[in-house]
Amino acid sequence: MRKAHRGTRLTSNRKTRSVDTTLLIAFSQFVIIVLLLSGVSAEYQSNKYMQDWITQNVWPVGYLLNGYLASTLVGVAAVLLVQRWKSTGDLGKE
Repeated sequence: MRKAHRGTRLTSNRKTRSVDTTLLIAFSQFVIIVLLLSGVSAEYQSNKYMQDWITQNVWPVGYLLNGYLASTLVGVAAVLLVQRWKSTGDLGKE
């Protein structure tokens, strides 16, 4: 019986490690996207020609590049991380 219990624990650790790796990859992709969005947003705000072109051709994109989207994404991510941290802490207490 003891071997079966060890096997279950090992499988559980592999699943946890896999989830942690997946979460790390997703988080790094999110950080890269926010950095790129911030860079394009800064360029949009300082480039009058780009503002005019976007206003004439793809005006909804101008709303996304006004500087609020990247900060909103960071705020949402922070809330999700805090919720995940709290839920992980709650599971450890049981």
